[in-house]
Amino acid sequence: MIYLDNAATTKVFDRAISAAEKAMSVDFYNPNSTYGCGVDAKNNIEQARRTIATVVGAQSDEIVFTSGATESNNWVFECGRKNQKGNVVISAGEHASVYECAMRLKSRGTDVRIVPLTREGTVDINAFKHAVDGDTTLVSIIHVSNETGAINPVRELVTTAKKISPRVLFHSDGVQGLLKTDMPVSSLGCDLYSASAHKLGAPKGMGFLYIKRGVNMQPFIRGGGQENGLRSGTQNTPYIAAFAAALEHFSQSANKADVMKIKTYLYDRFVAVGYDPVIPLDMSSAYILCVHIPDVKAEILQNALYDKGIVIGKGAACSGSKRGNRVLSAMGLSDAQAECCIRISLFADTKYEDVAAASAVIIETAEKIRSNHVG
Repeated sequence: MIYLDNAATTKVFDRAISAAEKAMSVDFYNPNSTYGCGVDAKNNIEQARRTIATVVGAQSDEIVFTSGATESNNWVFECGRKNQKGNVVISAGEHASVYECAMRLKSRGTDVRIVPLTREGTVDINAFKHAVDGDTTLVSIIHVSNETGAINPVRELVTTAKKISPRVLFHSDGVQGLLKTDMPVSSLGCDLYSASAHKLGAPKGMGFLYIKRGVNMQPFIRGGGQENGLRSGTQNTPYIAAFAAALEHFSQSANKADVMKIKTYLYDRFVAVGYDPVIPLDMSSAYILCVHIPDVKAEILQNALYDKGIVIGKGAACSGSKRGNRVLSAMGLSDAQAECCIRISLFADTKYEDVAAASAVIIETAEKIRSNHVG
């Protein structure tokens, strides 16, 4: 099987599996126990936290472990506004776990402002400047679109927002951006940044919320006071260990330039046969390519390719049951065009020869579907 849906999830690195196995079979003790083995387990957590912080460009006390970015994003929207006052600004390109949280606030009476996207999938800067005002208390802008790979200029947006509203908290969903851009977390200027482990070669069910030093966040999950009182519940020591091992391995083994060469090959191959990449090559992540194939519905193509041993995406996997595509529509694509968009997403271990073979099958299969449709 050739797997090209890494934006949905990734294969767990062997190093991460080994780290999790050791934490389950050898260092399995409760890290909140006061006897020696428990203290050792707690020390392992803190070592993993330091490793992760170093790799992503943060301080260790700025990393709080969660079950993943969906939890982290919910935490931000429930607890990331002082006195629950002021307006909230998001973009039309947000992941469902941000968009739905914002809609929940709106249903409670909060002034939620949605900034439109450009045709290139990024936040409209002028509209953003008009949406943020002195009463804005929370901004949440996705770093890299999970749908299209479009990269938002987060640092510029942070600077703009804080000039207009100095007290604003700026959050970014970094699931597709962490370690896949050249920007360490601390250099983005964000107050809050969410991440999920399973997008980077670690197991599902683990992530973190970066909370910049000096930012006061109330706990979202209360109980025994773990994670320095910010996220209660016995820590998932196996997956924390796996997360640290995976990030370290990814940072050492991934070569974004090599991934971009593979993406460029795909981009050029599709353009040559009349397919339309949704985002310009130089404005999107090396790891995600969204392509419009005229008159070929993505769902039909995806199923046909799966039967041939090739896995591709057709939008956000976590929103796969919903009709339409909110993000592509916000970019100006019609519903008919959005139905014909596929998403190919690469990873650190994606091989050129696999992609070359897969692209030939994708084109051949799409043309057969098109000819049957036309006929």
